[in-house]
Amino acid sequence: MQNRDGGELGPLKELILRTCGFTFEQGRERSLAEGVAARMVERGIDCRSAYHALVARDREELNALVELLTVNETYFFREPDHLNLVADLLLGEVMAAGEARPVKILSAGCSTGEEAYSIAMMLRERWGAESERLFTVTGVDIDSGAVAAALRGVYGRGSFRGIGAEQLQRHFDPVGQGEYRVREEIRKLVRFEVVNLLNPFYPQAMQLSDVILYRNVSIYFPQEVQRRIFSNLAGLLNGGGYLVVGATETIHHDIGVLSLVQRNALFCYRKEPLQFRFVERREARRNGPPVTRSAPGAVPRSPHFREGVRPQPGEGKQKAAWDPGETKALFDTALELACQGKADEPLELLETVLSRHPGFAKALTLKASLLVNAQHLEEAAGLCQGLVARDPLCLEGYLMLGVIARHLGDEEEGLKRFREALYLAPGCWLAQFYSAEILAGRKDLKRARSGYETALRLLEKGEFREGALFPLSFNAGQFQAICRHKLSQLKE
Repeated sequence: MQNRDGGELGPLKELILRTCGFTFEQGRERSLAEGVAARMVERGIDCRSAYHALVARDREELNALVELLTVNETYFFREPDHLNLVADLLLGEVMAAGEARPVKILSAGCSTGEEAYSIAMMLRERWGAESERLFTVTGVDIDSGAVAAALRGVYGRGSFRGIGAEQLQRHFDPVGQGEYRVREEIRKLVRFEVVNLLNPFYPQAMQLSDVILYRNVSIYFPQEVQRRIFSNLAGLLNGGGYLVVGATETIHHDIGVLSLVQRNALFCYRKEPLQFRFVERREARRNGPPVTRSAPGAVPRSPHFREGVRPQPGEGKQKAAWDPGETKALFDTALELACQGKADEPLELLETVLSRHPGFAKALTLKASLLVNAQHLEEAAGLCQGLVARDPLCLEGYLMLGVIARHLGDEEEGLKRFREALYLAPGCWLAQFYSAEILAGRKDLKRARSGYETALRLLEKGEFREGALFPLSFNAGQFQAICRHKLSQLKE
């Protein structure tokens, strides 16, 4: 077995980056080589290429390798200033908003659970038994072994370097020599799940969070993955919610997705409350009064909360555990109906989809497309602006904003949005086509011709998947004919 990388680790590095977001550059390559060597011995494999083939087809083996590679270096009350900021100020701000529901706290990249339990202990110290009614804490991590340890709640001396003897006695019970278990009154405040933060769908327990702790996790990710995950987490926040990162990570996440704010000499990120108006289509046609609903990003009431009634353990659990496959099927049905020229039925289906997954980009852009067709341009623009604010890498959001700007006659804004789309995906035929349309109207014939030629070439090669939702009645042959006609006009 070769000990040098020699290109042999390249396929494994690419696979892990694609599936988990982890990068192994410079000094971290050694930990990857050691982890691979250990797993190869465990599985009786003496060839790295054979092991890579195994990892590529066996999800359990990939998980076993990832567990060796993740560094679960954490302890109770790590970086206590940020934890105190959450417990003493941020939660109070959220509660002052007056929403009659438990406040949701998420520990993203929770490792073996010390951070989530630390928050639960602080809640118990400040609100006593009422904390069970007022708050929920969820910890998620990609490492199933770490999550299993968090669920056990048993810790050795290494986890207690940030905790005093009084807190140790108050919140833990001794279970062996040098080991302690988190007391039941703390453990029942917290739930844990295995979650890959790079996956497009997050479980229901993570949705509509009020405070997210995402500390000392992003250092394992390359910049593009950092932006993607940060944007995804921002999309989980309720309006007015906070996202707290590690002290050394703060400046790296100032990418315009959330507002960087200062609280008590510390910095964190806040999602500004956004409210968009959604008008019920049938009532609007009857000229009746519009119905106002909360948009993705606003603070909705929990669907399982009943006024004045404390949620019981497990209550509403079956209804909340939506199947991502079922949600995608609803979206596919909505798309099919929209392509048939229908409006009300797909909008109703999309309301259901977005109630389950508020950050589902394709559902948001399909809804915006339907709103544009119905000339509800301002509402469509609000949807897409919220989408790109949550995910600055969302191609479809920029495309839709460009389409809306063209409908509003704002060619400068439209061209800007299509250029942003082309920056993300130079091969996007639709951005090329609409940019050419605007440039032709400005008599910038050379660049317009280039845009039409590029769009035509992409369409002829069949590379038009990225623009499938725009327009809904998309026909590749029709757009090829339009491009040829435009080019013939420019030649004349």
